[in-house]
Amino acid sequence: MPRVERRVMRVTAYTSHDKGMNGKGLTASGERAVEGRTIAVPDSIPLGADIYIPALGKHYTATDRGGAIRGNRLDLYMESREDALELGVQEMEVWIIR
Repeated sequence: MPRVERRVMRVTAYTSHDKGMNGKGLTASGERAVEGRTIAVPDSIPLGADIYIPALGKHYTATDRGGAIRGNRLDLYMESREDALELGVQEMEVWIIR
């Protein structure tokens, strides 16, 4: 049976054209970033973990890391820079399913 860890985390968003990205949308796991699926997680969460965010009603797959993604922070991949900015910075309940 999977283990579920619930916590409140700071959630932001990024696009393939943000600083530090190569414009190709490749993640740390080597997969292509996909909106609604890809999420960057800190080293404390293993790549491949299922991340459920109840407020968004979506499951994401931990496939990316990021220089600023440390501690209690997650970064959702979005195609649109405007959508990423609209999400802003939010504190959300997150379920980490391992």
